[in-house]
Amino acid sequence: MRNRALIAVGYDTLCRRAELVSLRLEDLLQLENGAMSILVRRAKNDPFGDGRYGYLTLRTVEILKEWLGAAAIQKDWLFRKVSGRRIGSNALHPYTVNLIIKGAADAARLDPQIIQNLSGHSMRVGAAQDLMADGVGLLPIMRAGGWKSMN
Repeated sequence: MRNRALIAVGYDTLCRRAELVSLRLEDLLQLENGAMSILVRRAKNDPFGDGRYGYLTLRTVEILKEWLGAAAIQKDWLFRKVSGRRIGSNALHPYTVNLIIKGAADAARLDPQIIQNLSGHSMRVGAAQDLMADGVGLLPIMRAGGWKSMN
């Protein structure tokens, strides 16, 4: 459940892996339509910590709530270490995101060469590419992903 929620949130918010593991429960904001937004407090290109808001679709909200309920998370980090039935109290290490993505791809029986090329940024890049393919303009995609330049 945690991995599924992490991948869904990572894709929706276009977060870098360090941003993703730094997300906190208290930064979730319920929207009128049932979706949510979440404050991404700090990014590598945000030296002053202004933050940005990421959008979570209704489906991702459902997946995230399932994980939070099962893990009994009531404050702090959304994504934590899971050992058997024990849920840790600290945030995951950013490198763990790579392992989760590669593990999910392996479970889906993707080609080993594809799995080798996946990383913690794959959700971010994939979501941006999907938005472009859906006809979303470059500036809204940059805003959603926190990009400061078109490069």
